[in-house]
Amino acid sequence: MMPARALLASTCVCLLAAAARPPACDAQTFSTVATYNNAGIEVSFAAAPPGGTSVAMFITEAGSTNAYRECHPLSRISSTAFAGSAFGLADGASYWVRLQSAAFASNHTLTVTTRPDAFADATNRTWHVATTGNDANSGLSSNQAFRTLGHALSEAYAGDKILLYDGRYYEGDLSAPRSGTPDAPIVIRNATDAAPVLDGTDTDFAPNWAVYDAGAGVYRTATAREPTTAYINGGQFFHYTDLNDLRTNRWEQPGGYYVDGSYLYARFPGGIAPGTNVVTIPQFTTGLSILDQACIQVIGITFCYYGYGTYHRGIYIDDGDSNLVSQCRFHHNGIGVTFKRAADFNTVEHCWFTESPVSSWSWTAVKSGDIGYEAGGVSVYTSTDVNQGNVIRYNRFEDMFDASGMGSESLSGPTKHMDYHDNSVIGCADDAFEVDGAGSNNRIYNNTFKGFLTGVSVAPAAIGPTYIFRNVFGDWHSVDGYEGYPFKFNVTSPLTIDWVHIYHNTCYTEVAGQDGFLFKQYSAWTNVISRNNIYAGTDYALDNWSSENPVDFDYDNLYTTHGSRFVRWAGVSYGTVAAFYAGTGQEQHGQSYAPVFVDRAGGDYRLPADSPLIDKGVAIPGINDGYTGAAPDIGAFEIEGGPSAPQNLSLAPAP
Repeated sequence: MMPARALLASTCVCLLAAAARPPACDAQTFSTVATYNNAGIEVSFAAAPPGGTSVAMFITEAGSTNAYRECHPLSRISSTAFAGSAFGLADGASYWVRLQSAAFASNHTLTVTTRPDAFADATNRTWHVATTGNDANSGLSSNQAFRTLGHALSEAYAGDKILLYDGRYYEGDLSAPRSGTPDAPIVIRNATDAAPVLDGTDTDFAPNWAVYDAGAGVYRTATAREPTTAYINGGQFFHYTDLNDLRTNRWEQPGGYYVDGSYLYARFPGGIAPGTNVVTIPQFTTGLSILDQACIQVIGITFCYYGYGTYHRGIYIDDGDSNLVSQCRFHHNGIGVTFKRAADFNTVEHCWFTESPVSSWSWTAVKSGDIGYEAGGVSVYTSTDVNQGNVIRYNRFEDMFDASGMGSESLSGPTKHMDYHDNSVIGCADDAFEVDGAGSNNRIYNNTFKGFLTGVSVAPAAIGPTYIFRNVFGDWHSVDGYEGYPFKFNVTSPLTIDWVHIYHNTCYTEVAGQDGFLFKQYSAWTNVISRNNIYAGTDYALDNWSSENPVDFDYDNLYTTHGSRFVRWAGVSYGTVAAFYAGTGQEQHGQSYAPVFVDRAGGDYRLPADSPLIDKGVAIPGINDGYTGAAPDIGAFEIEGGPSAPQNLSLAPAP
């Protein structure tokens, strides 16, 4: 494997006379990890500095005479460690980072270089693959094309390109046998104007339905296959793990199936005869695995109907570095793209994901079924190895259960320095984005989340810091008796929730019975900081069930359409922002205005020019630099210029 890592680590030792040495300044170790537009900084002390120690960060372009600008301060993540991020950097650029602390003998300057936002092309041989081809051909021209991607992979070396032409390729459980290099990647992509589909469907499965239980509307067909997933009319078909549950429709699903190694049993929507309903099953579990390989690009390909065994997915990157998945479509795979172990500096961009119709299924059924329907479009499998520097951007997730889950659940193998930005999540039965588990310097920004139970789940989010800023959250709703909310903190876990920074988000729902912000039972969270957000609901604007709540809320706009409720905190109700501050010390500078947007129905959540929320925020170094007017505006958008805004992406349906 030949990783292309943007990692700098250095060690600085303070050598001062004992009398002059600041406390705990025996040594500090500094490390930086950069993505395209952000950089994570970590500082470790040999011995714990005093309580109250802080580390400030400043940045400027390397080699320039420009003044350093202040960044967001680092968070103290343990007795001996601090971590934080510098945001909004140019790609492929070098910066000087200056760190200041009373615990240092002197300031420290590091150099960090962001990743260039450009990908080398493959310029050596080109291998051609077509459904009309033959693996006995040379593969070196379109009229001498191979028949299978699997054979082309066996021939491709660094700098080679594989072109797939139109058609469905019924292949799966493929593996890339070797790596590319940063300057000579292996590229697997669609030919010009082609839309190739890698399809995991078992083409030998031809059901012959017979009545099994007429009263229950259950039919069966003989098969020794036992797929984890099946599909009806191209969409997910709910998997029952007990035949009697299928017969009695325990989960109140529109239909479903059960397998026992001899038969596949099915109950069709409405309890009717099979008729024209088409049931298919997968032959393969995974589309393509990238195992311990680097610098492989997968572009312009559809992955669908992979799901025979457990842990089904379209693309599986295990211990792979600097791989690119771009302009691909993923549907009905369980997970579109998944990472495991030290899968570092990979990029998933401009892709489309769906698992329809799972967002309309019973929430309780999916949670209790343990089949994997809630795995998400892009996910991380927990391991004891750190995964870091992965970027998920400009994607659309639609009709999912959980859209993405990028947190590792292991403190020894956390998710670090991850960027999830400019994505659109539309229609999600549970969590629109999960960073649950353990992680540090993870950044979730410029996304649009609409139609969900939970927007961003940090339940838990151990280590920290986690940054959630300039996102739009809209139209959350209750599911199976559970209240919806834009941020989830409540969890049963041995892990804590540490350093969650929530800045400049617009959270707005018109769905009845929804709080603008909700803390449920206390779950060992601390240092939850909220600034410059809009929290607008239809029940309470802000509701906290816990008597213990070590958080810091200020400069937010709290609003509800409910005529007699405003804020409830630890069982006490408050009717105004002033009363809330007097009773709790929260939201000293809070506002309470009805949010008005330029065109909410059309997806435009910008503030109009006469909004009372303009210039009502507070300056946060590194977060809202470049604001216009007397102060930053509240919500996700600055009215004129200023920081960039979330995008509502629009991608065509998968073929």
